[in-house]
Amino acid sequence: MDTRKTYLFSFFLAIFAFLQIWCSYITFHSPYIGILLALNKADQWEVTEAHSQSASAKLGIRVGDVVKLVDGKPPEDSKYVVKWGAIEQANTLLLSRDGIDHDFKIVKNSTTVYDVIPLAEESICIFLACILLLKLRRSPSARLLSVVFLAMGLIYMSLGASIRGDLIGKIVISSFMMILPVVFLHFIVTFFKEKGELQLATGYIKYIYAILIVIAMLRGFYLLPSMSQFYRLDGIVTLVFFIIGFLINICVIAYMYFKVRNEKTYLSSIVKSVCFSLFISIFPIICLSFLPKLFLGIWVIDAIYTSWTIILFPISFIYLIASNQLYDIGMVIRRFIFAGLVSVIPVSLLTGIYAFLFSHEVNEKQILFVFAGSIFLGSLLLYAAEYWTTRLEPFLFPKKHVLQLALKKISKNLGAISTLRELKDIILIDIVNTLQVLGGAIVFRHENERIEIITQGEIDALEIERLVLDSTLPNHPDFTSIEITGHGAFTGYLVMTRKKTNMLISKEEKQWLQFITTYLEISLENVHLIRKLTGNLQKFAAQLPHEAVAQDIQWFRKVMFELQEEERIRIANDLHDTTMQDLFFLKRRISSIADKSTLEKSDQEQLNNMNNFVDMINASLRQSCFELNPHLLREVGLIQTLQMYVEKEAYTTPFELSIDVGSVAFIESKDLPTKRHLFRIVQELLNNAKKHSQAARVIFTVEEADHYFYIHYEDDGVGFNVQNEGVQKEIGASGMGIEQIRSRIIHMGGQMVLNTIKGQGTTFRMWIPIEEVISA
Repeated sequence: MDTRKTYLFSFFLAIFAFLQIWCSYITFHSPYIGILLALNKADQWEVTEAHSQSASAKLGIRVGDVVKLVDGKPPEDSKYVVKWGAIEQANTLLLSRDGIDHDFKIVKNSTTVYDVIPLAEESICIFLACILLLKLRRSPSARLLSVVFLAMGLIYMSLGASIRGDLIGKIVISSFMMILPVVFLHFIVTFFKEKGELQLATGYIKYIYAILIVIAMLRGFYLLPSMSQFYRLDGIVTLVFFIIGFLINICVIAYMYFKVRNEKTYLSSIVKSVCFSLFISIFPIICLSFLPKLFLGIWVIDAIYTSWTIILFPISFIYLIASNQLYDIGMVIRRFIFAGLVSVIPVSLLTGIYAFLFSHEVNEKQILFVFAGSIFLGSLLLYAAEYWTTRLEPFLFPKKHVLQLALKKISKNLGAISTLRELKDIILIDIVNTLQVLGGAIVFRHENERIEIITQGEIDALEIERLVLDSTLPNHPDFTSIEITGHGAFTGYLVMTRKKTNMLISKEEKQWLQFITTYLEISLENVHLIRKLTGNLQKFAAQLPHEAVAQDIQWFRKVMFELQEEERIRIANDLHDTTMQDLFFLKRRISSIADKSTLEKSDQEQLNNMNNFVDMINASLRQSCFELNPHLLREVGLIQTLQMYVEKEAYTTPFELSIDVGSVAFIESKDLPTKRHLFRIVQELLNNAKKHSQAARVIFTVEEADHYFYIHYEDDGVGFNVQNEGVQKEIGASGMGIEQIRSRIIHMGGQMVLNTIKGQGTTFRMWIPIEEVISA
């Protein structure tokens, strides 16, 4: 099947190539003479029409001239005169005018608009047909639309040869003029079935194709000697069929429009778009060219010019096939009409000046053409002004473009703001960099006159705080401040210094800051609510009852644990990405100075001591980061992480610290949140031991038995009174005490036992079920 398709495609491609070569040869080898003849009463061949764009017009041949000889022979011996009643492809003419004979020699290299315009139209149609076949060949409607473009391309291709009397050119143009509306109807039916699932009858179309094939074969009669009457009748039939064919297309589209006009659906939008594009593409060639030629025998506008508009209709379908997006046609029409009305006055003035200056050289048609063309171009330019202004904005208005991009970025980032630190790191830096100012600040003045300020760049925070308290900030000459309101608990200010060039912020930039503050008000309101809710949660956490099995606040425990972990991870990342990086660069700087040979030995020793001190700080921060975010839980597991943590802590604790690990075969299979809870329990027990136990020895034991995971803690310290509510509240409020441990164990579905007596040490035992650990 594929081989047959390949051969068939190659066959049609060969025919197309032959037609292209043949029609191009005829078009550019023979000039368009454009003389129509008819026998007068004296049985002489008389000129009835000499086309204004032809070689005959340039030679001065007129209507009424009598043709005596064509290439030295009588007119009746010329096949073009006999067949078509025309003179084409001739070299010399002998004409009689007012009884005087005139010899005319036809110039060979006479190319007209009838040659150039169809060639351009053909190129566009063939290009679009190829694009559809290559890019959208899977769509049935796209394949049919490519056939529409191919038929139009063949019409334009054969036009030059046809008007020069070529037999092949006349057969091709007549046949495809009749085929085009049928193929288009077939395409429309397929298109609406594909896009809107609108079923229309298609069975009759194949019979129309059969009839057109028979008519094309009958055009073989053109080979007979005298067929001028048949040809003229065929020309009328072709025009009538073309007009009726497109009227049927219009009726089909109108039927679909009235069927779906009240629906607000994708199909109704498509139908409206199709109606609009059909009107602007078909109306000019039918109403201004074909109908006047058919009934009056003249062109109002030559079809060579109106034929351009017919390409617009199939082009609009390329967009509809390739895209699921539609323009609002009503809005497009209204905007274009408005643009046309706006351009009427200036175009009228310019056309009047043109007519006055060249009054002796132009006629009414030329003036009308200038006016209509200028109206169209002016409307098009005004319509597209918004689009091109937007596209060229980076070049025409670079400052405005930069501000808009920054506004989009800042407004997008504001959605992720939950803390004041993020407000500085994400928003304030962008504002300062965009405006190219020395520094900026966001200031909050609370009801109790407490000032909270975040700064970026070179700005005096103490000076800003003083100005806010004195209420003199808005009038200060060196600062631009915009008030941010939105909550009764505080008043906010966005403060900017002068630019790095010592210039004040411009009016356009101040308006941009006003936009920023409207977004900031919402974000600051959210930050305030987050801080308020977090504070309430912390108070609630400190007052939790000593429940052992209650599950009604399970959701609250989960939220609190997640908030705590997120905050610890955030702090650990901040330390790693900022402070530790700064220490790294400081160490490199110190090392580079210490390596200089010009320094004295004592100075080098001091610098090396400073480096060692930086290493100590760095190691301490690294340990803090690990405690905040124990990343080894994911990498090496719970047991190894606990062992490494306890071993490292043993170097700094005032007591002897050890950990014993028994049989632990299953705990590593649990999820990461569960392991993190267990690590936090050991961490909190050890922290409490360092703060309160005064022990000489602390032992941790971890093991598994009877499907439970056990943690045992024992010290020989001072112990405490379990009934001492003050101690418990203090520990619980810190977030690192017994109540915090108890909440974690309950959250995992486990149990705990605490044995301690004042002065006799502490023993803590906890166990959680391995098979039924509640997911954190």
